[in-house]
Amino acid sequence: MLILVPWKPVVIVWGLLSAMIFVGYVGSSLLAGKNPFAMEQHHTHGLHAHRTAGHGTRNKSIPE
Repeated sequence: MLILVPWKPVVIVWGLLSAMIFVGYVGSSLLAGKNPFAMEQHHTHGLHAHRTAGHGTRNKSIPE
């Protein structure tokens, strides 16, 4: 038995729901005075390269 689904209304409803969620997120961010497209400050620490203690020098405690 073949069940036919009218995909056009499903896609339209899905798109409207997604748009409402997105507009609500942007609106609440703007009302809170925040940039809705900026990354949070605590998420940026993983994007930077970690510095080593010697800043390019060899660790003298480990023999070669």
